[in-house]
Amino acid sequence: MHLQNVSFAEQATSLRRRLVQLKWLLPGMVLQMTAAGLLLPILPGFAADHLGLSQPQYSIMLIFGGAGAMLFLVPMGKLADRWGHKQMLFAGFVSLTVILALLIVSMPPPALTMLFAFMLGLSYSAVLPAWNAVLSYLVPEDQKGTGWGVLSGIEGLGIMIGPVIGGWIASQYTNEAAISISAALLAVLALFYLILPQNKLVSARGTLQHKRENAHGPDRVS
Repeated sequence: MHLQNVSFAEQATSLRRRLVQLKWLLPGMVLQMTAAGLLLPILPGFAADHLGLSQPQYSIMLIFGGAGAMLFLVPMGKLADRWGHKQMLFAGFVSLTVILALLIVSMPPPALTMLFAFMLGLSYSAVLPAWNAVLSYLVPEDQKGTGWGVLSGIEGLGIMIGPVIGGWIASQYTNEAAISISAALLAVLALFYLILPQNKLVSARGTLQHKRENAHGPDRVS
């Protein structure tokens, strides 16, 4: 197999074009990772103080959340391909917002808390495949490693600042306040993807419909 050598200047030019395409996705990339990062330092305290969970119950809650995500990643990925990535992002972020809000305003018994955790994982499974599919359209075919490195680095900004902000809010106010901010960010993301035009999220050349038309020719209108 012949490997084509690409100069650094050509790689930089190609990546710069991809980053220009990212301008509509940058808010989502940073905000959704920040919203998740906000929960990292305060979740154990919130589970103990607000939800009244013991350490073993907290561990079980995490298992339920992971199970909800793992079991539905493939079905939600297939649904995203059929229904549309924009729609799945909106539905997933709305679900995450609603469930976090319910946890904040109520003190559910442990059994209901486990159900909420499972639903959070399920909601996350609606977001992840659709989001990865959108990002995959922006990764150059001949620079996959570099492209994914750039995208991961941008997302890493949210993971880096989220715990710092979450910890500060919890120390100055309450754990509930930090989770409320996280839910608010998720609500903003849901609204963002609702109003964002489809062609700003995924270019026409990245859609399944375009690929099908290239393979089989456009459908004729009778």
